[in-house]
Amino acid sequence: MPATTRHQVEADIRAATETTETRDRTDTETSQARSQPSQREGMWTSRRALVAHAAIAVWVPGCVVACWWQVEVALSGDSLGWVYSVMWPCFAVFGVVFWWHLVHDDPETLGSRGLRGLQQTPNDVSDVERRMLLEETITLAEEEDPELAAYNAYLADLARGDRPRTRRRH
Repeated sequence: MPATTRHQVEADIRAATETTETRDRTDTETSQARSQPSQREGMWTSRRALVAHAAIAVWVPGCVVACWWQVEVALSGDSLGWVYSVMWPCFAVFGVVFWWHLVHDDPETLGSRGLRGLQQTPNDVSDVERRMLLEETITLAEEEDPELAAYNAYLADLARGDRPRTRRRH
C-alpha cells in the first residue's frame, strides 16, 4: 500500500465533505448578505470596538506619560530609568497591536465560539461516516508510522484502566 501523508488524508476528508459544505456555505452567505450589513460597516462601531477605542485612548497616553517620567528619572541619575523609558513605548506598541486585533478579528471565528462553529458539521455527513473517516485516517497514519501506532496502543491501554494507579490519594 502506498505511503500516505497526513496532508493527503486531510485532503481526502475535506473532499468527502466539500460538496455539502459548499452548498451550505453558499446558502448561508446568501442569507447573511441579505440580513446583515457588510462586516466592514460595523467593525469600528461595534460594542467590542468601542471598548477597545476607549482603552487605547487611555493606554497610549498613559504609556507616553510613564515614558516621559522615566526619562526624567534617568536624567536625574537613576540608570534603571533608561530601561523603563524604553519599556513604556514597547507597552504602547503592544497596546496598539492588541487594539488592532480586537477591532479587526471576528469574535465568531476565534476562541470558544469559533471552536463551536468548527465542531458543527454538515447535516449530510452522519456520525457513522465521520467515525469511519476518522478510523481510516488513524489506520493510514499508523501504517505509515509504527511509533504512532505504539503510542496509540499505549493510550488505549491507559484508557482501559488495566494498569494500577501510581499516585496515592490522600
